[in-house]
Amino acid sequence: MFTTLDKQHLPWELLLDADPDKEKIQMYVDTGSGFVWQVADEIKGVIVYDNRETEYEIMNVAVAPSEQGRGIGRQLLLHTIKHLREGKNAQNKIIIRTGSVSSAALHLYKKVGFVEVSRDIDYFVKNYPEPIYEDGELLRDQVTLELMI
Repeated sequence: MFTTLDKQHLPWELLLDADPDKEKIQMYVDTGSGFVWQVADEIKGVIVYDNRETEYEIMNVAVAPSEQGRGIGRQLLLHTIKHLREGKNAQNKIIIRTGSVSSAALHLYKKVGFVEVSRDIDYFVKNYPEPIYEDGELLRDQVTLELMI
């Protein structure tokens, strides 16, 4: 079941799975909005987005490791896209950024309609104090994808 993200009771473990920088997460949670996927009283997935002047940006999508591969991430994305399309004003697109080695995330984003528009070479190396590894591979480049709404 989808519920609105409660900023007073954040699912930190999930949020930190997708972004290891707690300060950055706190900044975009403070200004953004989001949803959680809950089963009983347990949060299984979370999505956070920010409302910009001409676009929305999805800042964080995370699903509990035990629940990955069950469509929760896809449902969170589709629910958020529908919500943003219905509430848009001047915004004409949704952007999302991820690591270039995040193959499952890239596949999911493209499957729901996002297209790659740019790459920021060495973004993660330059902007995070500690190296980040995904599936044993050093995360270097950031990929930006967008979906027109």
